[in-house]
Order: sequence, then structure tokens, then C-alpha cells
Amino acid sequence: MLKLTYSDADLLIEHLELTVEAMVTQRSLVALRAGQPLVVQPGYGAFALPADLATDLDSSGLEIAPCDHGWLEVTLRGTWLTDCASSAEGILVVELGFALERQIVALWQRSLCWVAAPCSQGG
Repeated sequence: MLKLTYSDADLLIEHLELTVEAMVTQRSLVALRAGQPLVVQPGYGAFALPADLATDLDSSGLEIAPCDHGWLEVTLRGTWLTDCASSAEGILVVELGFALERQIVALWQRSLCWVAAPCSQGG
């Protein structure tokens, strides 16, 4: 399962050895015990990858579209967990299969290095 955590400052993409159902159950129990609201609903999330990296992505089951010069937006559909239905902060959990999930995490991690040093990528 992929877990995309959206905060006001950052995005974190992780591969976890859980099912979506197990993740929702865990988060529901934590929210219940803490007395906090939890909204669970179908949703989507997106992140950008440099086009050079995204060409390596197995795009089956993904929506990929240009978003800026040299960048592609990858959109995933899954289950959105948040404390408020209208919040842009929360967690998206998605099951795409082990190989594709690992590939997405690896490409996203490589994109972080690419953003930090784009000049070193071409030469």
C-alpha cells in the first residue's frame, strides 16, 4: 500500500506492508481513543515528477498529465483520511500492487534529489 501524507509544509510518500482496510482500521481506533474526528472517503492525490523520471513510470492505473515545463503530474485515486472533509491536509492510501508502489516511491525519492540539484542531472 502507498501512503501519501499531505501537510501544510510537505508531502511524504511511503510504501507500507498494510492493506488500505488495516490502515483505516488503525486510524479509526486512534481517532476514537483520542476523541478526534476522522473523515474517511474516496479521494485522490497528486504529486509532480520531472518528466525525465516519469518516463520510467509504469502508468497502468495512474493518471499522468503535463503540469509545467518538464514536469508531469501523477494522480492517484484511493481512500482519503482527514479530520475535516474540506481539508487539504491528510493521508491518501492507495493499493496499486507491490512493484508499481515501490517504483513510485523510488521515483519520488529521486525527484527530491533532482529538485535539490537540477543542474547535475543532465551533465
